[in-house]
Amino acid sequence: MFYNAEALFLKRLLYTLLDLITLKKGVSRKINKIKVRFPARYSRYYNKNYETDNYLFLQQELEAGMQVIDIGAHIVLFSVCCSKLTGPGGRIICFEPTPGTFSILKDTLRLNHCSNVIARQAAVGSKKGTATFYVNHTAGCNSNSLVRNTSGKDQFPCEVVLVTIDSIVAEYEMCPSLIKIDAEGAELDVLKGGIKTFKDHRPKLILGLHPVFIKQKGDSLEAIFDLLSESGYRISMAGKLLTKQDFCNHFLLFDVHCFPLSGEYL
Repeated sequence: MFYNAEALFLKRLLYTLLDLITLKKGVSRKINKIKVRFPARYSRYYNKNYETDNYLFLQQELEAGMQVIDIGAHIVLFSVCCSKLTGPGGRIICFEPTPGTFSILKDTLRLNHCSNVIARQAAVGSKKGTATFYVNHTAGCNSNSLVRNTSGKDQFPCEVVLVTIDSIVAEYEMCPSLIKIDAEGAELDVLKGGIKTFKDHRPKLILGLHPVFIKQKGDSLEAIFDLLSESGYRISMAGKLLTKQDFCNHFLLFDVHCFPLSGEYL
């Protein structure tokens, strides 16, 4: 116990010194060849090849002036990269409900001068209102969720504002080219709240899917696949189109890219 407390003290001291040395301008890292500045304490959070497929996808798909929605923004690496790729004419709306994480998010946006990013402290679901959000006691934890961990260990509930993709698009008069969804098991609800947007604007999607939490919530990968298919999307992973069987056979976290089919909305 004494050793752990001493190690924690030394770590905090190191980060304080880093803040002083850098004049609180953060620590610069290259993540998938994109330069990002992080608050000192979180400068080693990501490895340099973090989610390579997703960030290669960004670099291939995003152009200057495009609009993006980032759901489950965490400490905002994704939004900062989108900000740089879309330039001054682009617009990114990012959502993170966790109070402590949202504070880190704002610091990261400030360090990277992301004037084209609007940050909202809210969760995204199937309807507007409020909801109970389950937060880990560890600062910057990336597994906070609308879905409660069955063990309940290291989590406490807090009430958060709940919005939908469709309400976001209407409020900001957006025409999103890309939407990223990483909702720690609540992905089906997030998608249900975006049906009009998928029909009207046909954005590409990046989904981080959490099969264990999806099942725990009472949803299923089958329902997610059906909703995407009925919305006129084809689904791929690592460049390979997925059948429903491929999609539903996953038991661990996996990411997929969803492309709108050409022609009329199905």
